Amino acid sequence: MKKKLLAALLTLSMFAATLGGCGSTPQEGSTTADTKAAAESTETVNKESGSTDGNLSEGKIVFAYWGAESENNAIQAAVNDFRAAHPEIEVETQWIEADYLTKLQTQIAGETTADVYLISAGDLPGFAANFETQTVDAAKYLSENVVEALKIDGELKARPFIVKPKVMAINKDLFKECGVEIPAKDTPMTIDAFKEAIVALSSQETDPQRFGCESPWMGNLIYAFGGSYYKNNGTESNLDSKEDIAAANFVIDSRAAGYVPDSIQAQGQSMMDWFLSGRIAIYTDFGPWYIPQMEEVSFDWDLLPYFNNGGCKEVDGLAVAGASENKAAAQVFVEYMCENESAQKAIGGDSSAYGVPVNVDALPAFESIYPEKNMNAYVYAAYNQTPQETQKRTNEISSVMGRVDDETGVGTGTEKPEDVFPDIAAEINEILQQ
Repeated sequence: MKKKLLAALLTLSMFAATLGGCGSTPQEGSTTADTKAAAESTETVNKESGSTDGNLSEGKIVFAYWGAESENNAIQAAVNDFRAAHPEIEVETQWIEADYLTKLQTQIAGETTADVYLISAGDLPGFAANFETQTVDAAKYLSENVVEALKIDGELKARPFIVKPKVMAINKDLFKECGVEIPAKDTPMTIDAFKEAIVALSSQETDPQRFGCESPWMGNLIYAFGGSYYKNNGTESNLDSKEDIAAANFVIDSRAAGYVPDSIQAQGQSMMDWFLSGRIAIYTDFGPWYIPQMEEVSFDWDLLPYFNNGGCKEVDGLAVAGASENKAAAQVFVEYMCENESAQKAIGGDSSAYGVPVNVDALPAFESIYPEKNMNAYVYAAYNQTPQETQKRTNEISSVMGRVDDETGVGTGTEKPEDVFPDIAAEINEILQQ
C-alpha cells in the first residue's frame, strides 16, 4: 500500500507523504528494560501467552500490519520463515487492509493491542509512547539513517524492517520515439537534464496530449532542489528557503508550459494509469509496490534514480507494544524478521517484494527479482534518499499547509510561492515552539 504520512501532513501537490514505509532470543544490548524485568522474575506464568519462567520467549504473539495483497504475500512468507525457525512461538497475523492507523488507535484505547505492529517512520511520532524502546547494532542494517528514522527523542521505538524508496520509471519506447537518450542507470540526472528530457518527451499535438512526466510530487521534489521540510534538527520550518520555493516554481512553470498535467487535467485521474497507457513518459513517484503492475505493459520500461538525488524514502519498522503480555517472544520475533537474512529475503526477494530489505545480505535477492531491470535504482535510493521528515503536531501543521494548495500555483491558487511560503513557515514555527 502506498502510504505517505506527508500526504496527511501536506496537500496534493506539495508535501504529501506516505501511508500509507524485527527477532531470536534478545542479544546483549537489544533487550528492553521490561524484558529484563520479566527475565528476572521467577515462578511466573504468563496466562495470556502461555509462556513460563522457564522459557519466557515461547507462547503466542499477535502481529498487526497493513498492506495490499502483494505486501501481505511478502509478509506472510517472512512470518512462515520465522515459524519454521521458532516453532515454540505461535504467531497470529492480523492483516489490516484499510484504516490501519484508526484501528491501531482503537486497539490501544480498548486495551486490545497486538504484540507487534508494523509502523512507518512517518506515523511513528503519534504512537511512540505506546511502544517499547529498542536497542540495535546499526551496523547490521542497510544504513545508519534507517535506524535514526525510527527514533523519537533519541529512543528507537521500532526496529527497521523494510525501506520503500522512490525512483523514476521511464517508457523507453517514448524516449526512442522522441530521440531522447536513455539516461545513465547509476547516476541521477541533473535538474537541467531532467527538464530537457520532459520538454522533449512532451507533445501537445498528440491525442490525447502526452506529458514528459506527471506533475512532480513536492514531497520528492524539494530534495532534488536541495531543500527539506525542516531545519535546525526539525525545530524550524524550511518552507521559506530558496530551495523549497524553487521546487514549487518548477512545478508551476512546468504546468504552464504543458510539460506536466495541470491541476485541472489531473483532477480525478490516476497518473499511474496514464503512465501505463503511454500518456506519460516518466513516472517520478514510482514506489516498489508498483512493479507487479508492470508485468503486462506493452512498452519497454526501466528504472532510474530520482533526478538530482531527490525523492524521500519511507522506512517501516516493527514495534513491540508496551501493553504486550509476551514481550520476550515479541522481541525474538522482531529481531528475527528484521535481521535474519532468510526472513529479509522473503520480504524483498520475490515478485511480491514491496521494498528494499534492511539486511544487506538480502539485497542481491531483491535486485534479482527482475534482472533485466535496474532494480539497483531502489538500492541506490535506499542508501541515499532522505527519510521522511515528521513532527508530532502533524494535524496542526497539516491544517496550515493547506494554504500551499489553496493559495499558490502548486495547487489551485494563483499567488507566488515566494509571497506565501514565508508566512506559512512562520505559522508552522509557532506550532513547533508550543
